[in-house]
Amino acid sequence: MSLRVRFNLLITTLLLLLMLAVGYVVIKGMRISTEESVEAATRVTVQLLDTVIINSRQNPEWGYTHDVMHTFLQSLGHVRSSEIFLYDSHGDLMYQSPPSTYRADETPPRWFARMVEPAPEVVSRRIRFGMLVVASDAMGAIRESWNSFKSLLWIELGFFVVLNGMIYWMLGYWLKPADDILRAISEVERGNLTVRLPRFKVPEFSRIAQNFNLMGESLRASTEENRRLALIVKQTADAIMIHDLDGNISFWNPAAQQMFAYAPEDIIGQSANLLLPPDHESELSRHFERGAVSDKVEHYDTQRVARDGKLLDVSLSIAPLMDPNTGEVIGEICSMRDITERKLAEETARKLEENRQLTHLIQRHIEDERRSLARELHDELGQYVTAIKTFAVAIANKTRVEMPNIEASAQTIVSAANHIYDGMHNIIRHLRPGSLDNLGLSDALRDAVADWQAQHPEVKFNLDLSGKLNLLGESLNINLYRIVQESVTNALRHAGATAIDISLARREDGNLILFIKDNGVGMNMCNVDQSRHFGLLGMRERTQALYGIFNIDSIPGQGSTISVMIPEKTNL
Repeated sequence: MSLRVRFNLLITTLLLLLMLAVGYVVIKGMRISTEESVEAATRVTVQLLDTVIINSRQNPEWGYTHDVMHTFLQSLGHVRSSEIFLYDSHGDLMYQSPPSTYRADETPPRWFARMVEPAPEVVSRRIRFGMLVVASDAMGAIRESWNSFKSLLWIELGFFVVLNGMIYWMLGYWLKPADDILRAISEVERGNLTVRLPRFKVPEFSRIAQNFNLMGESLRASTEENRRLALIVKQTADAIMIHDLDGNISFWNPAAQQMFAYAPEDIIGQSANLLLPPDHESELSRHFERGAVSDKVEHYDTQRVARDGKLLDVSLSIAPLMDPNTGEVIGEICSMRDITERKLAEETARKLEENRQLTHLIQRHIEDERRSLARELHDELGQYVTAIKTFAVAIANKTRVEMPNIEASAQTIVSAANHIYDGMHNIIRHLRPGSLDNLGLSDALRDAVADWQAQHPEVKFNLDLSGKLNLLGESLNINLYRIVQESVTNALRHAGATAIDISLARREDGNLILFIKDNGVGMNMCNVDQSRHFGLLGMRERTQALYGIFNIDSIPGQGSTISVMIPEKTNL
C-alpha cells in the first residue's frame, strides 16, 4: 500500500471519526430539543384541556363534561406532539386524536428514532363520566429532526467526498518528490552513485534531497576510495595478505599468488606458518606480540617459502588490523616485497666494489712498478749506455789517425749506444711519461700528441682541452692518460685511422668527459667479445675503478668513438 493511500486512509478515518463525533453531538442536541418541544407541547395541551374541564364544570348547562370534551376535541383535531384519548365511564374509547400529517412521507430509521425519541410522558384527567388521557407523541419532531439530520448527512457526505478528493490530489502533488526519491534510491541500490535529486518546493523533501545528495557524494567518494584501494591492492607488486589472531589467512592478493604460487582458494583459511621457513617459525608469535600493542613492523628483511619450496628473500611490513567498533586488534595486515633480486644486486655491487678496489690497487702497483722500472732504466742503464758511448768516443778520437779500423768500430759502438739510448727513452716514456709527473695531465697529453704526430705525420691529430684539469690527482691523471694512450694506439695499429680527435673537458658540475674519435675501419660491436680484447677490457676496468662510465660506439667503415665520464666525487 502506497504512502499516499495510507495518508488518505488515515485522513479518511479521522474525517469519519470527526463526522461521527459531530453526528453524535447533533443527535444529542436534537434529542434534547425534541424532548423540550414535546414536553412543552404536552404541557400546553394539558393546560388547554384543563381549562375546558374547568369551564365545563362551571357551566353545567353545556352538558356533561365528557360530552363537552368530546365536542371540543373533535373541533380541535390534531395537537402537535400529543395524542389525546377520551374514554367514557365504562372505559370505552370515545375519541382519539387524528395522527400528525406533518412530513408524513418521512420515515426516520429506527436507530435514529431510538436515539432522538424522548421518554414518553402520559397525563390523565378524570372527568365526570369519563377519563381524559394525554400522551406525548414525538414522531413529528423526530421526522423533522431526521429531515434536518439527513440534510446534514448529505452536506457531510459531500464535504467528505470533496475533501477526500482534494486531500488525495494534494497528497499526490506533495508526495510526488517521493517517487523521485525512491527512483534515486533504486539507482543507488543498483550501484549508480552519480544520481542526484533536485531541490523540491516542500521544505522537508528539499532537506531530504539535500541530505541524499550529500550522502551520495560521501558514498561516491568512499566507493571511489575503496575502488582505488582495491585496485591498488590487486595491482600492487607487493604481496598482501591478512590473517587473524590464530594466524589463519583471510585475504590473498594477486601479487601474493604470483610470488608464492598459491591460488586464493588454496591458501585462504590456511595458517600463515605455511610460508615460514623452519628456522623462522617464531616470527609469527613475535609479530603478534607487536600487534597486540598496535605496533608496526616496517621493511623487515626476512625469508619466506614458496609453494615449490623455493626460499625467497622478502621485505616484510606488518600493521595491526583493528576492529573499527571496539578498537581491538583482530589480526594483521602483511605486505611482502620480493627482494631476491635486490639482495643479488647488493651482493653483485659488493663484489663489483671489491673488484674495483682490487683493480685500482693492482693498477696502482703496476704504475708504481712502471715508475720504479723507468727510474731504474734511466738511472742505471742510462749511466751504462752513457759510459759506453763516452768510452767509444774516446777510443775513436785516439785511433782516428793511427788505427782507422778501430776508430770505425768505435763509431759503430757510439751509434749503437745512441740507438739504445733513444730506445730506452721511448720505453721510459711508455712506462711513465715524465711530463705527467712534472707538468700535469694537460701538458702530458700535448707532449704525447706531439710525439704521435711526429711518428705518424700522415695522421691528423686534434687535441681539445677545456676546464680546470690541474690538480686532478695522480691516480686520475695516469688512468686518463693510459686510456688515451691505449685508444690512440688501437686507432693507429688496428683501425688505420687518418684522423684522431681527442677531447677532454671538465664541466661546471665537476664531471670529467673524455672522447677519443677516429675515422678508422670501425667494428661491429655485436661481434666483439670485449672480454678477450685486453685493451678494451683494461680501459673499461680503469674507468670502473674510478666509478665512471665507459662506452664504445663503432660502425663498420665509419670509425669508432670512445667516451668516458668520470663523476665529480672521484676527481675531487
